[in-house]
Amino acid sequence: MVKIAIISLIPVLFLLGISTPIVPGRPVSLPVSVLEVQQVQAQNPVVKVSLVKLASDDTETPIIETKDKVVVFVLDCFGGEESHGKNVLGIIQKNNFGKGEVKAVDLGDTIDKKEYLEALTRVLDHVRNRPKARVVVNLSFGSYSYDLSEHTLMGELFHKGVVIVAAAGNENTSSPCYPAAYDEAIAVAAVSSIHRKEKYSNYGPWIDIAAEGHLQTEIQSIESKDYGVYREQKITYLIKGGTSFAAPRVTGLIAYLLYQRPDLSSQDIVELINNTAEPIEEYLYDQGELGAGRLNSYGVLRKADYFFESIIKAQTIGLFLFAIIWLVECIMGLFRGPRDFITPFMSGVLGGIVIWLIRVIAITTKGLFLGNLMGTAVLFLVGSLSVIIPPYLWWIAEREREKRYQELYTLMETRPNNEQHGKND
Repeated sequence: MVKIAIISLIPVLFLLGISTPIVPGRPVSLPVSVLEVQQVQAQNPVVKVSLVKLASDDTETPIIETKDKVVVFVLDCFGGEESHGKNVLGIIQKNNFGKGEVKAVDLGDTIDKKEYLEALTRVLDHVRNRPKARVVVNLSFGSYSYDLSEHTLMGELFHKGVVIVAAAGNENTSSPCYPAAYDEAIAVAAVSSIHRKEKYSNYGPWIDIAAEGHLQTEIQSIESKDYGVYREQKITYLIKGGTSFAAPRVTGLIAYLLYQRPDLSSQDIVELINNTAEPIEEYLYDQGELGAGRLNSYGVLRKADYFFESIIKAQTIGLFLFAIIWLVECIMGLFRGPRDFITPFMSGVLGGIVIWLIRVIAITTKGLFLGNLMGTAVLFLVGSLSVIIPPYLWWIAEREREKRYQELYTLMETRPNNEQHGKND
């Protein structure tokens, strides 16, 4: 049993040893008017978030004063308890894994061209004053009108190494939506979890990549009808989403990679994301109108993040070792008897279910990086218990058998003496 416990801890030691759009002259509403949104509670104490309200006068102080080299600008609407911008911000926080600084630039209730362009100008000033800064800009809005001033600012930001990520729009059209359609921006379409284009998402040759656009699903109403023999239940769901929530998934991942891999340029990271994208089961993808495919965060992290790759390797080694030990224990149990086989078999099956379930929940709630890290810790904990418990129970059973044998032996030894005394009497 001690040997089994030591072997089960090898993966832990291995892991610990690894080093580690806008029409001029009038405001434009966000393109999610038909898709209601609610605030996502994404509290991450590691991420630094600042909400900045821009002013139109020239005496306003710079947007950012930060010591971090990686900064994410989120230009959006943050008014009210429930806002479009807060949902976008929450998704970025979940996908950048607490790396870098996030700056939420409030553009008001609606996006005015002058205020929006001034925000881009402030971002450009920030980059000029901090040439070593690595900057990502998230723009989850757009319009179908080309604007030269906007395009010029995009070009200047791009040539300064700034990564601009923009939502493709929610009108199910191939018409270019700006700023996403500019060559300098990464245009993000929306797909579902089953690798199909969302019905609302825009498409076209100007799309660069697609990501999951789902925000949340709510039960609106439940109606039940009793027909005597059976009951019919009708549940109405409201599915909320949009390309506005696909773009920040790309933004957060890029920000994390910029922080984690300073040796890679912005274009290297964008190229890596495109090269690891997954195919989309859609004829539009085959026609080149959904970009490189669906964002594959798992594949990107495995190629670019050495620590994440180490976590996955540790998971693989741990699963392999625990499976081997479990198989050996099951074989030993068969030789000992049917009852001794059930203990290791059920211990391994239940342990595997617990490990899988907790890992899925952790990834869903904490994100890919933290979820896998927590899943690895649970794997070693539950896996160790699942392979240690059967030998421990066998040991207890052996002690009980020995105790019973000893009692029986003592009884057999004393019985002849008692019978002899009876005869003498």
